[in-house]
Amino acid sequence: MKAVLYIGHGTRVKEGVRQYEAFIEKVKAAIDVPIQQHCFIELAEPSIQAGIDTCVERGATEIAIVPVLLLAAGHAKLDIPEEIDEAKEKHPSVTFRYGRVIGIDQRMVNMVVDRLYEAGFPQQQLTDIEKREDIAILLVGRGSSDPDANSDLAKLARLIWEAVPVDVVETCYLAATKPSFDDGLDRVKRMSNKKVYVLPYLLFTGLLMKQMAVKIEKLQEDLGDRSIHLCDYLGYHPTLIDIIADRVEELLEDNVRVNCDACKYRFAAIASK
Repeated sequence: MKAVLYIGHGTRVKEGVRQYEAFIEKVKAAIDVPIQQHCFIELAEPSIQAGIDTCVERGATEIAIVPVLLLAAGHAKLDIPEEIDEAKEKHPSVTFRYGRVIGIDQRMVNMVVDRLYEAGFPQQQLTDIEKREDIAILLVGRGSSDPDANSDLAKLARLIWEAVPVDVVETCYLAATKPSFDDGLDRVKRMSNKKVYVLPYLLFTGLLMKQMAVKIEKLQEDLGDRSIHLCDYLGYHPTLIDIIADRVEELLEDNVRVNCDACKYRFAAIASK
């Protein structure tokens, strides 16, 4: 019997855990598999091993493991595979399949643009992409010691710059690498742009999101007539449900592709013109 195990990062903030669980319930409704469980890498329960054990107890003989993570870093490359290896020894009769993270997907760019709209970004400015407005975006990633994940955030920043007519899209990180979030705020403070939109590239709320809000509120006091706007985290966006559902389906069909969906959707759009 097939099962799907969704693995989230985890947070100490209970609201963040509840948001993740509610989101996964929406994904489950889109997937026709009898056994579907969720778990966390750290900071919340159930653990990965507990999630796998529950799937097996419910009769799973084949488990599709889906990392509900934005970018591929140490958790996706090392921690989860190590947990899977441990589970294989514990459950030798069970087949395990491991999927890919969300990664660079053009739909994620569209989702981020929606979050800009919600924070007050004027939609009429998207009509002429060649006319750059006096607006800066600070794209904030969680941060990692893995260079691939950090470079992917830079790639995403470029795709956002291509999608919206802003002057600049800067990147910074909340942990583990440079430039830090404080560095990013200092950078936009020294820039001359009249408006700054801070885009947290995070799935759900947590301590990091709360800390960002406090620092941005403090910075606004120093900006005078310039304004800084904090966008919402990605959360319950329906497109995100579609992307995770796609990751599940390709895994169940044993058709996991390289993580280059930005190419797939960009060229599909060009071909349709």
